[in-house]
Amino acid sequence: MKKYGLLFIAGICLLVVVAFGHLHWKNMSQAAGIEGKKAEERIKEKEKVEREALIQSLKPENNKQQTLIDYLQYKSLTQDKVIVSLVGSNGTSGTGASNSSNSWAGRLEKILRSERDDLETLRFINHGHDGYSTKDLFEGKKIEAVIHDNPDLVIFENPLINNQYQSISLEQTEKDLKNIMSKLQKELPNAKILIISPNPVANSKTENSLELNYLDYIKDSERVIKKNKWTYMNSMSGIEKKLKEENMRLADILTNDNVHPNDQGHYLWFEMLYEFFKGE
Repeated sequence: MKKYGLLFIAGICLLVVVAFGHLHWKNMSQAAGIEGKKAEERIKEKEKVEREALIQSLKPENNKQQTLIDYLQYKSLTQDKVIVSLVGSNGTSGTGASNSSNSWAGRLEKILRSERDDLETLRFINHGHDGYSTKDLFEGKKIEAVIHDNPDLVIFENPLINNQYQSISLEQTEKDLKNIMSKLQKELPNAKILIISPNPVANSKTENSLELNYLDYIKDSERVIKKNKWTYMNSMSGIEKKLKEENMRLADILTNDNVHPNDQGHYLWFEMLYEFFKGE
């Protein structure tokens, strides 16, 4: 009997130990859970503070020399999506590239989205129309299509190759450029607009029926752009500069028609734009 009594007492003690152990473990687990939750909240608060600090640093009012990539990142942090609309002619549509991903537009969209995590919502909408002149873009309601996108940034390739080829006068070209910019600025007051020239061509000094060559159109449009203080990038001179730096010929980056850029030409064009976006 004494033996069984001792066993009974030992069992009771074991149950007590187990019960208290379980209670202690439960309390420890609850404490750990609470501490883990607090740690998670601290991390979220830190991320929130860091995000707000980043937004303030990228805010246009606080960043007078804001680059285009910073501008797009700011937009991505303060709204659900970021739209970049492209409008122009063959250069914009990707003529000459083996596929759309090898065009300057395809490459630029890809690298911008991968450059910063916040730009994952970035989307390019392409309104490039083969053979279109400035007159075609304006009268063909293509600018309205861009406005309908409600973009944050518009990249407008001034289609001067086609204007020269179609013998559209410099006066008409200037009028079209002003009309296009006026409409974009009026309907998209909060969007940034970047005008870019087309690529260099092999027959840049060949005259049309008006005795005007491609360079005449470039120079005259630059005069109008400079006078109106519009944001501008000269693709032609930039690509020519890169050709010299890399010891390449113009023929190396053009298709057989000597007008449209091939994959290599689109790559150089992309490089120029990417550097421009970063403020380099």
